[in-house]
Amino acid sequence: MTSPLKSSSNGENSAMTDASTKHTGSAMAAGLATALMAGSAEAAEAEDKFLAGIRSDDEDENYAAWSAADQVDPSVIPALAELLTSKKLNVRKSAEEALKNIVHSVGKVINAASLGANTGRPDDPGRMDPRQVVVMHLHSVISGKGSQTAKVTALRHLSLIGTTDDVGKVAALIHDAQLREEAAFCLERIPGKASEEALLAALPSAADDFKPRILAALGHRQADEAAGAAIEAMRSSDTTLAMAGMKSWARIGTSGGMDITFPETDSLSEWQKIEFDDSQLRYADAQLERGNAGEAQAIYMEALVREEEHLQCAAIIGLANVGSAEAAAAIFPKLSSDDNTVRLTARQAWDRLAAGDDS
Repeated sequence: MTSPLKSSSNGENSAMTDASTKHTGSAMAAGLATALMAGSAEAAEAEDKFLAGIRSDDEDENYAAWSAADQVDPSVIPALAELLTSKKLNVRKSAEEALKNIVHSVGKVINAASLGANTGRPDDPGRMDPRQVVVMHLHSVISGKGSQTAKVTALRHLSLIGTTDDVGKVAALIHDAQLREEAAFCLERIPGKASEEALLAALPSAADDFKPRILAALGHRQADEAAGAAIEAMRSSDTTLAMAGMKSWARIGTSGGMDITFPETDSLSEWQKIEFDDSQLRYADAQLERGNAGEAQAIYMEALVREEEHLQCAAIIGLANVGSAEAAAAIFPKLSSDDNTVRLTARQAWDRLAAGDDS
């Protein structure tokens, strides 16, 4: 008889425990919701106070606000972007400085993993990296309906903290006539092969007047994979595009085994002729760095016999860096050059060679 009674008692206790647990759980949930609402209210109040300081006519209040911008929630970024076109100079400047402060604050703690992706914090994988949050809000400005100034500024800041995760969205803007310059600049600064691949992929379909800009970006990145595209551009009948290709090729510093066809110098403007010579010398320098001293020396030798003083001096310096017997023999006659600058450059180069310094 005792067993059924115990069983009945245990069931009642269990039911009471379940009810108590549910009540406690509901109370905790309600408490958490209240705390979150209170926290949200406090955050909203802090944001309003911050933006009021940015909008203030008092310069001290402006400074107090933007100098502490790295302490506010990045959700203020869209609001700050709107203030970049304020009619009040002090407000515009405060918004600019605040955005810069926010971006730089997360840029300082960027970790190595960010070179590959927008990963979560290593100490707490479930929590977004502060940089991720800032990047998210910058993208909202870029894709939003705000001013051109706001979007350009957001892209400029994204170029500082963006990663391969951001390349796709930015690359799509290469075909936006209003934002393409900043998009190219942004891609040029984002580390990793993905940026170079995106620029290279955008080149064929880009507007003709913008192809030189993309080639310049690829040249500054020294992307070996873009050598073929640069060499192809050099063959263009459009001298602007052809010279853009040549400058890119020179900065990249490799021909990738392809045949080179240089632009016809007779068709070039005086400035383009200067760029032509500069590109030849830049390419020679790149060959020397890559260990192709023979190819570099041949280019320097050609420049040495030119009449222009600056080309002779550049050639002398390059040949001194090569440091071969042939290079020394070519420099020797310049020791008695009638041109004072060439003569002094040759003497300095000769002294370096005599000292065994080929740096």
